Amino acid sequence: MKRPSWLTTLVDRGAVAHSAANPKILAELITLGIVAIKTAGIRRSVISANPEQLRKWLDARYPDHGMVPDAAHVREGNIVRSGGSKAGDSAHGVFSFQFKWFGKEDDLWTQMTRTYGVAAVLTDRLADFTLPARWRLLTIENWEPFFRTDYSGAPVPVMAAYLGGNAPGSVLEALKTFSTPPESVLHFGDYDWEGLYIFQRLQKVLPQARLYIPDNIEALFRQFGKRNLIDKQK
Repeated sequence: MKRPSWLTTLVDRGAVAHSAANPKILAELITLGIVAIKTAGIRRSVISANPEQLRKWLDARYPDHGMVPDAAHVREGNIVRSGGSKAGDSAHGVFSFQFKWFGKEDDLWTQMTRTYGVAAVLTDRLADFTLPARWRLLTIENWEPFFRTDYSGAPVPVMAAYLGGNAPGSVLEALKTFSTPPESVLHFGDYDWEGLYIFQRLQKVLPQARLYIPDNIEALFRQFGKRNLIDKQK
């Protein structure tokens, strides 16, 4: 697990601004008598009350894995940097790419979608995907709308692709490898900061991508919007 930068400053300098400290970790260190709070006017600082014990606590909580992240494979490197296999732009170089295909009746992917509800390939195989000259791509952030999506009988074949939230970089990069690019790309996502960030990442890969905005979006915000959820986002 990666050591928080404020703890590194505390070890190196013996003090750090109180506002920089994580409240939960700080409370634990104060209880153990390892650190203390120093007040000077309106400024508060966290100081090291027992430097030796602080180093021992850090070594136990944030052990050195003996690995250089940049020299490791992508997934192992992310674990060392951030302490979890799900962290980072991409935990793996190849992912499962889930989609629904709505095309001709005798098309393999149309039949698979109709029979199993979903189709999938690995992201490193998208370049070998046989596609018609004209088709459209819909990228969908969340599972519920993806599950409900049905474009059967569309005049132009449609691929509805499930991004699974903030998709890894390797998934987005794979969207550029289609042998025949889609004639249009429409994104269905959330209208919060995180959802807009996901769309920005998608548009960097596919500049032609557009965000779906319903005509009655203001009414939908009034009926379903929760401002407190947006305020809490970074």
